[in-house]
Amino acid sequence: AQEYSEAAAYIQAQFEAKNKSTTKEIYCHMTCATDTNNIQFVFDAVTDVIIANNLRGCGLY
Repeated sequence: AQEYSEAAAYIQAQFEAKNKSTTKEIYCHMTCATDTNNIQFVFDAVTDVIIANNLRGCGLY
């Protein structure tokens, strides 16, 4: 279990290190790709973030 946590933290840190913009956020979701409910939750969360950012950019949110 500790190996998983360490590996997940390492992968997340690698993605976050690539983000050079202070205005862009990285959302990390650890999930099991074979759990369709979890994957749907992640897709829904990503969709919400994209829509909110676009509405904010238009001054509507």
